[in-house]
Amino acid sequence: MKTRKIFKWFVGAMFAIVALIFGAGNGVFMANAADLPDAGITDSGAGDDNANGISTESQGRTDADPEFYTKEIDKRITKIRPMATPIDQISRYATAQKSGSFEVKYYSVGTRPITCKTSGEITAQSSGQSIELKVDDPLMFTLDDTIRVVGVKGKYDEKGKAYDPSDENTPDLVLCVCGRTQDTNMPVVYAVNGLLDSNNVPIWVPAIPSGTTLARMGKACGELDVQTGRFNNTPTPEIQYCQNFMIQIEQSTFDKIASKEIDWTFSDIEEDGIYDMRLSQENTYLFGVKNCINHVSKNGMKTWFTGGIWYMAGKDIEVGTWDSTKKCAVITDDDLVDISKDLFVGTGIGNRRKIVLCGSDLLSALSKVKSEKFRLKESVENWNLKFKSWETDFGEILTIHHELFDLNGMSDCGFALDPEYLSKMTHVSWSRNMLDLKKAGVRNTDAVVIQEVACLYLRYAKAHARLRLAKQA
Repeated sequence: MKTRKIFKWFVGAMFAIVALIFGAGNGVFMANAADLPDAGITDSGAGDDNANGISTESQGRTDADPEFYTKEIDKRITKIRPMATPIDQISRYATAQKSGSFEVKYYSVGTRPITCKTSGEITAQSSGQSIELKVDDPLMFTLDDTIRVVGVKGKYDEKGKAYDPSDENTPDLVLCVCGRTQDTNMPVVYAVNGLLDSNNVPIWVPAIPSGTTLARMGKACGELDVQTGRFNNTPTPEIQYCQNFMIQIEQSTFDKIASKEIDWTFSDIEEDGIYDMRLSQENTYLFGVKNCINHVSKNGMKTWFTGGIWYMAGKDIEVGTWDSTKKCAVITDDDLVDISKDLFVGTGIGNRRKIVLCGSDLLSALSKVKSEKFRLKESVENWNLKFKSWETDFGEILTIHHELFDLNGMSDCGFALDPEYLSKMTHVSWSRNMLDLKKAGVRNTDAVVIQEVACLYLRYAKAHARLRLAKQA
């Protein structure tokens, strides 16, 4: 009972601060405010006994960090049942950016790919100085790039001596880009250690099978070159919409004064309402669909719907293999190596830590791994959330059960999130507005509307992934 009273005091204090922050205030003329020598702002109080020298919300927003109050509210909100809403929880610890409208434009830029594959068979060259290289990504290469042909061994060295094909240390074939075809835009290449031409120089390209992996390496420019192939990564814009999340909480005057068996007050109702709002926001942040609709039910007024981050991920990973005897997916050590490789390799950008939000079936399959190396081990606490740590040779993975996957019929799914590239935009920060319905003659109730207009988005799509357990073929 004592714990209950302490928590009620905390919740009441929280809402009192929120009400103070977002309640209507009078304009104040601020004078004699000055920067402190180290950091911060002081106000001497001289000149206006009614305003100066008093700590006010207006002063805090104008002279100090304009996000100070928003950050403080987020800090308090994150203490309300955080494990149920991990995405919203993590986003409130990040620095939220301010949006001037419902429509948010953000930019992403990745890295130029390092590998691609040949899109057709290359026959051995027997004449000329160069040959067209058929690839599935011609824009990956520019002038003077060198290319390693993975799995195809070189033929002759710089002295014209043939390599020993049985020597495992024989280097792979290396090509150099010397131009581009006019009609197909494919790179034109010559070999560095290929077949001997008519002058006994190893520049002819040997046969290369279709589907061979090509790895881009550094440029090799001539002695007098002052220019080379041009390359520029331009960030591409994406659009996300902020959604107007609201909840209205009411308690009738008679219910408030009625005798109750338990001490259930308006603060308790508000706490429960905030939890409900966060839970529904979390579901939208995951699986919402982006759109803007003018519907007749709103008299043609625009309603903005935010897109879910589930659809923003750039990878899909199948987890485990189907066991026909057990009739479920089974995850082995080899599967875990492949999963961690898929999560961390080929993203173009990313960190060495991922968060995997798991449905119950996916987490159950991961928890059944008995390998000492790969089984879920230490508990890690961050963002006021508790994770199970899974250390791999590629990076650290933090797992947590997310019940919304189960409630959405996706217990076999999970979402791998790079928290560094989860961003939040707010058009209207979290606010609490009191409605005087009694005075307006609407209802005899105490009413509060809680509102936040915000959205989440992911940068660098390949740093995030959708996971699904393997199914029966």
